Amino acid sequence: MTDLFYVFGIALTVAALIVSFVGLRSERFPGSRGLLAAVVAFMGALVVASCAFAVALAREESKHREEEVAEFQAEQEEAEEAAAAEQGEAEEGATPTGSEPPIETEAKAQTLELTSPADGGLVFEPDELEARTGEVTIEYTNPSEVPHNVAIEGGGAEIAQGPTVTGGDSGAATAALESGEYAFFCSIPGHREAGMEGVLTVE
Repeated sequence: MTDLFYVFGIALTVAALIVSFVGLRSERFPGSRGLLAAVVAFMGALVVASCAFAVALAREESKHREEEVAEFQAEQEEAEEAAAAEQGEAEEGATPTGSEPPIETEAKAQTLELTSPADGGLVFEPDELEARTGEVTIEYTNPSEVPHNVAIEGGGAEIAQGPTVTGGDSGAATAALESGEYAFFCSIPGHREAGMEGVLTVE
């Protein structure tokens, strides 16, 4: 389309120059009405063709420009959507400003095993226990026929006490404990005084 526009434009220019040159050189030009009509028709055809191709070329250029603008806008929208998606993923994976990751407020329950000599000796085995803060259970197994139990003491006061057991039975004392040092002992009269006690450290 562009090439044809240039062809008709050049032809029109050349024809105008030729007519001007011949008209200046010859006083009788165009010589007859028929020749004059032909020249005018020819020049008019060239002008009409040039104008027609100019209009068509302008429309084609406008359409091409609109397509380029539409393509550019589509690319911009895709880029904005991709950036928004990346930002959303980053926000989902990030910890909110000024906040800390959730901390477990409830410690898991713990069970500590405890026993004593099979001959009924008035000692605990072991005599030292360790636990984390939270709910703590001391599971005491008595292999002898001498009655024993286990109790937990903190701050000079008894916190928990298990049942009295004999002959391989078990009894447990359970308490929610904070960090600190506690005592565990047998509450049967005279047993603690005879040495049946130990230390429970909670951290």
